[in-house]
Amino acid sequence: MKALLLLLLSGTLAAGVFVTGKQAGNEQLAPLYILFWQMTGGALVVLAVSRFSSGSSRRLPVWDRQHLQYYLVGGLLGISLPYVLAFIVMRELQVGTVGLLTALSPVITYGIARVLNLEQGHPVKLIGLVLGLIGVTLLVMPNGLSEPGMAHDGDWLYILLGLGIPASLAASNLYRSHYWPQGSNATQLSIGMLSAQGLGLLLINAATGNFDTSLLANRDAVLTLALLSLFAGASYLSTFYLLREGGPVYLSQMGYVISVVTLLAGIVLWSESYDTNDMLSMGLIFVGVLMTTVIRSREQSRQAALVVSAQ
Repeated sequence: MKALLLLLLSGTLAAGVFVTGKQAGNEQLAPLYILFWQMTGGALVVLAVSRFSSGSSRRLPVWDRQHLQYYLVGGLLGISLPYVLAFIVMRELQVGTVGLLTALSPVITYGIARVLNLEQGHPVKLIGLVLGLIGVTLLVMPNGLSEPGMAHDGDWLYILLGLGIPASLAASNLYRSHYWPQGSNATQLSIGMLSAQGLGLLLINAATGNFDTSLLANRDAVLTLALLSLFAGASYLSTFYLLREGGPVYLSQMGYVISVVTLLAGIVLWSESYDTNDMLSMGLIFVGVLMTTVIRSREQSRQAALVVSAQ
């Protein structure tokens, strides 16, 4: 029950980052500026909570060459790139569509792993991959873009750009699992990645003139950025606890919660609507992700059981 509650909480908080990010875009804030406050605020929240924790969670990040590379590459692939893409495409696409595309990460991870021969093939996962691709194809097709907010001819380009979100997350999954520094815990690595990405974004935003002090007079923008920071920090912390409590099997189910919450939030907050073609494509993507994730979860559970029995 605790793992289930953490799953619902983590998915809802992660969806909150998308929702507040879209609202920040509606406030005419630049995507890189939004991302800076997400990183910085998230790092401060995680750091503050870790200071009140016990044990290894209190340890500060290590800044040697190996860890710095991990912070830069892992943070770029797993946080900066997917979120800046999300903030860009959500200016044209509905937040529910972007949330669903994000959930494709396990499917694309499997596809990349198969191409690189890092994972054995499985017919059910292959079918899931094909269904996901068919669903995306239906979204991209002009006849599938007839609902309000997606009626422009160029929207399929934003969908293709949006596919960079799960692709980047998939690459991050493979990179972070392979290059995880020995002796480091998730809290340390999270603070390090968020801090490194935040510092880089600070320099970029300063160089491009995105730091406009007049924004401080916009109370709605300030409130939106504050909520974004809180959602981001709470989301990272909740995800760590979920990984500790339920393991990677439960963590992989977050995409379903994100999809549902962003879909409902879009309908309630911005009156987003979806036609039959969209629902069909979303259904195919959802089933494809479900098939891939369920089989992977069973394989991980089986491997964990073998490890335990061997001890």
